Amino acid sequence: MISRSAAQPVTGPPLTDNLIGGSKPERFLFFSGVDVWRNGLAGYDGMLLAPQGDLNKDGFLVRLFMSDNIEFYDTATRRFTTNIFRASALPGWRIKRGDLEVRVFAGPTIEIRGFKPAVQIDKLSGSRFGVQLASELWWEPTPAMMVAAAAAVTTINSVYSARAAAGWRLFDRFWIGPEVSMSTDRFSTQYRLGAHVTGFRTGVLEWSAGVGLVQDSFDRNGVYGRISALFRK
Repeated sequence: MISRSAAQPVTGPPLTDNLIGGSKPERFLFFSGVDVWRNGLAGYDGMLLAPQGDLNKDGFLVRLFMSDNIEFYDTATRRFTTNIFRASALPGWRIKRGDLEVRVFAGPTIEIRGFKPAVQIDKLSGSRFGVQLASELWWEPTPAMMVAAAAAVTTINSVYSARAAAGWRLFDRFWIGPEVSMSTDRFSTQYRLGAHVTGFRTGVLEWSAGVGLVQDSFDRNGVYGRISALFRK
């Protein structure tokens, strides 16, 4: 019989950096990223849509998201591979007051888990449908400082995740500063502490990157790295 720890190595969907900005009406925001750490690799894509025609105005939004995670767990005799696919379609609302912007979302989500070697335990593998609640915050208390936060909770396997970051404007081109995040589900927990660069522009793309240390509940501690890009239209 496989142990619980071997069956499910980590946690929630990647928390994205949906950067705030733009000087003209933008109806779509497309984002994509990759996250790598000692025992896993995750890729994700998504879109933020403003049906009313402008992402920079208060009102109704729709957030589409999907991710594919591959994680590894080694026992004394073999390596287990976990594949976790997640997708969600979340209606939401944007509120901005001064230099503070908040987005809140709620809607259906699906999770599909697979294991190698195969694990024939109902609670571990297969497809599940649930509900996800998510929120995002961006605040610029001064022209030279930003604070960002995001959090999500999902009814599937009690997944929780959160991230917070602060940054200072350098060369009027990007933000740089510390970040901290955590993710947990019914099987495991992971904490991260690192540094980020946010909002670096090259042409029509805005980039975000981070690097730091991982502490994992299965002692798979080490270093993480992530990079993402977004495009507005």
